Amino acid sequence: MMKHILVLAYAISPYKGSEFSVAWNYVKNMSKDNKLTVLYGTSDEHMGEVQSMERFLRDNQLDNVTFVPVKPDGLAECLNWANKHNLFVYTFYYAYQRWQYLAYLEARNIVKQKIDLIHFVGMIGYREPGYLWKLGLPYVWGPICGANNAPQVLMKNMPWMGRLKQTFRTMANKYQLRHSRRLKKALAATDILLTATSENQRIFKQVHGKDSICLPENCISGEIKLNTSKFNHPDKYHLIFVGRIDSGKSLQILLGAVAILKHLDRVMLDIVGDGPLKPSLQQFAHKNGLDSVVTWHGQLPRAEAVELFDSAHLHCITSVSEGNPTTIWEAMSYGVPTLSFDHCGMHDTIDDSSGIRVRIMDTYDKCVSGVANAIDELLEHPESFEKLAKGTIKRAEKYTWEERRIFWNQLYERLVK
Repeated sequence: MMKHILVLAYAISPYKGSEFSVAWNYVKNMSKDNKLTVLYGTSDEHMGEVQSMERFLRDNQLDNVTFVPVKPDGLAECLNWANKHNLFVYTFYYAYQRWQYLAYLEARNIVKQKIDLIHFVGMIGYREPGYLWKLGLPYVWGPICGANNAPQVLMKNMPWMGRLKQTFRTMANKYQLRHSRRLKKALAATDILLTATSENQRIFKQVHGKDSICLPENCISGEIKLNTSKFNHPDKYHLIFVGRIDSGKSLQILLGAVAILKHLDRVMLDIVGDGPLKPSLQQFAHKNGLDSVVTWHGQLPRAEAVELFDSAHLHCITSVSEGNPTTIWEAMSYGVPTLSFDHCGMHDTIDDSSGIRVRIMDTYDKCVSGVANAIDELLEHPESFEKLAKGTIKRAEKYTWEERRIFWNQLYERLVK
C-alpha cells in the first residue's frame, strides 16, 4: 500500500552531485512506490535559491511528489550573509538551524493531513538534528555522518586554514556529539537511525547507546557498464580524481604520490573540479614535472565529468574525511575501481575485489608512499586493472537503487506496522 511520507531534504537538485544528489536520487526512486511531500531549502548555490528546481518542475513531471520550498526569513538571511559573501562559512550553521525551525513550522501544517511517517534525508551531517522529530509521527533519520575526525597525520602539508578548519571540526565534534541537548532529544525520538559508515555507527553506539543500521547515503542510479576496450594494450593508464580542490579532498597527497611513481611514464591523471587550492597545486605539478601527465579539466557539467570514467582505469580519493562521496558510485557504475585510504565510508564500500584501501601510516610521507606503491604495483601487473574492473561491476550490483528501494519499503512497512 502506498504510504505518504514527509521528506526533509534541505539540498536537492537533479543537476548536482553530493548532498543534492543524495536527496534527488531518494525522491526520484522512492516516489515510484510512495507519495512524497518534500520540504527543501535550496537547489542552487545558497539557501533560498531554488530557481533550477522550479525550472525543472516547469518542464518535467515527477509523479507522486509535492515539492515545498521553505524560504529563509530575514533572520536566516542575516545569519547567512557572511557565508554568502565567503567571509565566514560557519555562520551558515546558525542560518541552517533557523531554516530547520522554519521547516518545522511548515511541517506542522502539512501533518494535519494524513502522513504515515517522516524521513529526514539530508543534509547528512548529524550536528543539526532539526525539529521534525517533535511531531510525534514514526521517524526515520539518516543516513547520517560526520561524527568521525580526520587523521592528523594526513594534514601535514595542508594549508594552515585547512588545518585550522579540521581542528575546529574535531573540537566541535567532541562537544556537540556528547553535550548537544537537541541531538540527544532527536536521537531518543528517532525510531530508526541510519549511519552512513561503520565508524559513525560505532561512535553513536558508544557515545549514546543508540543502535543504527549502517547504510551508505547514496548508491548507483542508472546503467552499470564496462568499456573493456580500454584494456587492449593501452599506452597509458588513466587515473581520475573528481571533486572540489580544497583542503578536505587533499589532492596534494595524490599529486605527491604521482610525482614519485617509478612508472610515471605509464600514467595520465585527469583532474575534474575547481577550488581554492587549484593554482598552488598546478604550481606543485609544474615544479615536479607533471605538466605532461596531468590534465586539469576544471569544473565540468556532471554528465561530461561522469563520461570521463568510461576511459579511466583507476579512480582516486585521498580525502582526509568523507562519508561516501558520490564519485564512488559514478566510478562503480562504469566499472572503475577506487583507490582510497582505508577509512571513512570507503572502508565499507570498497573491498579487495573492487579497489585498493591504503593503510594510514604513522607519518605523512609514508602515507604518500603507500599511495604511490599501490599504483606502481598495479602498473607492474597491468592485468590487475581489468580484474579489479570486473570485481567492481560485481560489487556495484549490491549498491543499486533497485536494491535500496526494496530495503526502504520493507523498513517503512515494519515501522508503520
